[in-house]
Amino acid sequence: MAAQAASLDIDLFDAETRDAPYAAYRRLRDAGPVCHIERHGLYAMGRYRDLRDALINWNDFSSGSGVAMNDLMNRLMAGTVLASDPPEHKRLRRILGMPIGPARLRKLRPHMRGLAMERVKALKGAGRFDAMRRLAMLLPLSVVSDLVGLPEEGRERMLDWAAAAFNGMAPAGVPLSDGAFPVMKEMVDYITDPGLIGKLRPDGWAAQLWASVADGTLTEEEYRSIIQGYVSPSLDTTIFAVGNLLWLLATHPDQWRALKAAPALQARCINESLRYESPALGFSRLAKRDLVIDGVAVPAGARIMTVLPAANRDERHYADPERFDIRRDASDHLAFGGGVHRCIGGSLAMLEIGAVLEALVELVDHIEPGDGRRADNAVLRGFDHLEISLH
Repeated sequence: MAAQAASLDIDLFDAETRDAPYAAYRRLRDAGPVCHIERHGLYAMGRYRDLRDALINWNDFSSGSGVAMNDLMNRLMAGTVLASDPPEHKRLRRILGMPIGPARLRKLRPHMRGLAMERVKALKGAGRFDAMRRLAMLLPLSVVSDLVGLPEEGRERMLDWAAAAFNGMAPAGVPLSDGAFPVMKEMVDYITDPGLIGKLRPDGWAAQLWASVADGTLTEEEYRSIIQGYVSPSLDTTIFAVGNLLWLLATHPDQWRALKAAPALQARCINESLRYESPALGFSRLAKRDLVIDGVAVPAGARIMTVLPAANRDERHYADPERFDIRRDASDHLAFGGGVHRCIGGSLAMLEIGAVLEALVELVDHIEPGDGRRADNAVLRGFDHLEISLH
């Protein structure tokens, strides 16, 4: 007979826990394969194996009713790539992914590498600077926003809209979540403005996507939902991932020296940084039937949080998971999710992060850490301000 899920009195969304979350993640893992978080009326999973299996099993752990942790956001997400299951998800994902296929990414690589090299050269020896604005934002804002092809008045608000979209994923009653919806309304108003189509850059992703509406492949509503997919997830997660990597290398000089001595470890270094400091807390799934997760019962209709950073520090899967080790093969990390809903922009993010890291390894001998301030976001973990200097 299946056991009842342990009840856990933790709040993964309060400021204190978000600032230092890993003790709470260990409590979550130690309490069982799935726990009930009473204060938010949710279940939560933090063990690697069970969470990975749930991400793969979209039949039982459904995204079709939304993946946020509150009803309002899930209603707003209806019909989007995130809030759908196969076969509809497969169709929308194919359209969303057309501009970022392997062939197109290969063409982007030299341009991204050149921009990163130029920026690192300018920053090296120039004293202390804010790495978030001067380096982490470089490629997402200068390349990705160009590729999307929105007019300038839209781009200047993209970061605010992206932050609000992630805050809106948190449970109702979380102040950051409740305050996100007026900002998100600005994004919706912008995207649904009939005049926007005429302002799109003709060769941008958004204009190419509109052609799918013209030929009947997409409805206008589907078009807008996919545009939101370009505006929101493609920015903050990558920016935070670059910032987290810079912070880790600056504060772990032994690992930086190891990377300088063996540049071939760059891919492992990026994956290890994503495992060790995952930029996204995760999303939720809806139990489509009564489930038993490693001997613990979860009722049909339950909403289950998939706590990705907890799984990425699971000692049941990773040896000595609290240690940042660039030699570790962490390519199976869950920072990009998993299964059919694995982040479609993961390859683009790896390209952006890799371009910055390659420039640093080639041009910089020492990364000196300075002051940092974490961003105030309910679902994302990264820096708002991070001072470093390059020597």
